[in-house]
Amino acid sequence: MSAGRERAQDRDEQPPAAVPAEAPSVAPAGLGGFSGTLTPGAVLALQRSAGNEAVGRALASAGAPVGVYREGLLDALDLRDDEERLDAEEDLEDFRKQPLAPLTNHKPSSGLGTFDVAADMRAGTMTVTLKVAYKFVDGDASTVAKGYRPEEFKWDPAEKTAWKTRYQTDVGAMWSARFQAKSTKKHWDKMVVDTTVKVVEDDAAPHFTLTVSKYPPDAGMIQSSICPPGYHHDAGRCLANAAGDKTGSAKLDSNDMRPEQKLDWGNATSTIQFAEGSDALDGAGKAALAPIVSALKGKPEAHVQLTGRASTTHKRGVTADDGAIANMDHARNRTAAVQAELAAQGVAPDQFLIRNQGENGAGAGKEWCRVDAQVGTKQTQNPALHETGHMLGSDDEYTMTGTPAGAAMGAKYDGMIKAQTGDVVTAGDNESAMSLGSTVRKWNYAAFLEGLKAVTKKNEWTL
Repeated sequence: MSAGRERAQDRDEQPPAAVPAEAPSVAPAGLGGFSGTLTPGAVLALQRSAGNEAVGRALASAGAPVGVYREGLLDALDLRDDEERLDAEEDLEDFRKQPLAPLTNHKPSSGLGTFDVAADMRAGTMTVTLKVAYKFVDGDASTVAKGYRPEEFKWDPAEKTAWKTRYQTDVGAMWSARFQAKSTKKHWDKMVVDTTVKVVEDDAAPHFTLTVSKYPPDAGMIQSSICPPGYHHDAGRCLANAAGDKTGSAKLDSNDMRPEQKLDWGNATSTIQFAEGSDALDGAGKAALAPIVSALKGKPEAHVQLTGRASTTHKRGVTADDGAIANMDHARNRTAAVQAELAAQGVAPDQFLIRNQGENGAGAGKEWCRVDAQVGTKQTQNPALHETGHMLGSDDEYTMTGTPAGAAMGAKYDGMIKAQTGDVVTAGDNESAMSLGSTVRKWNYAAFLEGLKAVTKKNEWTL
């Protein structure tokens, strides 16, 4: 029964809100035997004794002077044209006016992630807030190639601020406003909700503590990971927190906000050779760049990873550490020379991914005096944004040992997706943000849809 119908039960004693308490009674003509005055009680009595058609004739004969009163009575007796739609729209308006209590520490049914939810139905908005604490630590030089200077593994205050700002901005840009939630209630078509995701720093009560290690900007990729709520990283494992501590843990590094060519791993590599001991690009080296220019110029979706290398040869009398630093400098200078030549031929700055290895994995021969160039055309991924997906309730979707292409997702993640979106997701290496790309899929909003249903206390929502 609609809210309008429920209110009708009291109208013998109290007229509708839209009608003055002292609304005039009317003695209409031609009521088919009814000779009383047109008061709410009289109309209800007429309806009970003679039916809705008799009431309709009575109201029609009342005329314009009681138009507002007439509409209220029509509503009370469900006699308006398109009554179902009008009742639903009134219910929707009431719903949109109601303030909603925010949810704190909402946990998706996937068993992953925690976030706060606040919604404003008048504005048609929902805000998902991820609270994090930052812990900035020195990087571990033993996990990357030799030759980087010790100071390159230490943070300075400006770098910390810049990293936090970029992380919070890029998470919001990637995860917000990808899909719109819509009410499935009949005649509630106008009720849609846009989602904003934001990260805020909260040292007192974070959902996750982010430990971010510092590495040189051209070092190789370090593996990042997440421990779910109630667990923390310890020697490469996720161990349970102390009782009552539901904070999760993220292990990230300073380079996790840069793009990685994950979908293009394994592509063919071109070699740009340098003379031993030289950082200058000669004619043969420039000629070797021609196919790379063709693959990149005018194609903003394409990119090239340049990896600078050097032989293990050291100058006489230098230490092994100083020799490795000198060779890393050679590698960096060679990469810079290749990058400058490609830029001069029209390759855009954001098409370069620089990773230098120096003498790492090399031998003493001059063939190691080179830059390797790997062109990619597929979508890249920023690791920190992928890991944030776990904090927001999504699981990994790429293939791995024990999870080949086509394998089902974990039971809880699979159950949440099917319940909220109806999608069937299987493992695969593709552009999904939770696989190897950066595209937020509809099912990655399943945790947000759960949050919307919880904060509104209504299940009639879809994406």
